Amino acid sequence: MSDTVDYSFIYNYAFCGTKDGYKKMISYLAGIAEKEKWTFNEEEPNGLLEKYIRDTFSQCYKQNKILVSKDENCSCFNTGLLTPNGNDIIALFEKNSRSGVQPWILKGFKDKCNREFMDLFSDIPELASYTDNFEELYFNPEYNIVVNTDHILDDNWDRIENTLHLSKTVVKTLLSGVLEEAKMKIKRNLRLVVPQYYRGEIMYLVPIRIPVDDDKYETMALAVEKTSTSQYRANTIFTKEMAYEKARLLMKPESNWLIE
Repeated sequence: MSDTVDYSFIYNYAFCGTKDGYKKMISYLAGIAEKEKWTFNEEEPNGLLEKYIRDTFSQCYKQNKILVSKDENCSCFNTGLLTPNGNDIIALFEKNSRSGVQPWILKGFKDKCNREFMDLFSDIPELASYTDNFEELYFNPEYNIVVNTDHILDDNWDRIENTLHLSKTVVKTLLSGVLEEAKMKIKRNLRLVVPQYYRGEIMYLVPIRIPVDDDKYETMALAVEKTSTSQYRANTIFTKEMAYEKARLLMKPESNWLIE
């Protein structure tokens, strides 16, 4: 394959089997890992896990955290997932003997205590990391949040309309009020705001509850970034499902609004 190929994309790095075969491997991974929510669509079981593995591999590759065995016939990366007993789960690859295709073949996902893994590697590959400053993971409730309402409505209207089924005028009116409600709740529970990793930076997901009918609300998330002037700017809105997917890359979400 050409040297211009992006090997940080797992499907360029390795042949992952047929579509059905790879889904079976992902299903096996979901079964050996700590239980968590990996889909919002029963027709696509473990869809979120597939995306998580893809993005975690990409970060590991970019950070040179892919380990290669001494005989150079196998490689591996740390999925960041744990078994129920607290063991790291490793993705294991073997050298592809065919030329002109992906250089590796995905063998599967192994517990760190698996004999096959231990016979090949003496060290456990490092976890993907997303910040050196862990203070960035914490949201400051004292900072002002400025919402770019026109941009949010214009660029994200399809997902808003499909979720809320309200007119653009009504949503624009509601945004200001629901944000103030969110601010009050956040000051009383900082864990409501969930960090995410986007375009190489730590950003935040601020939950907002939008009334759509009598006693009925839809939860969405404003994606906010910190500015150099110690403010937060919100330029995007996500559905709860999209927010969960983006939050999961950094850590297992535990906020109720994401996992309910």
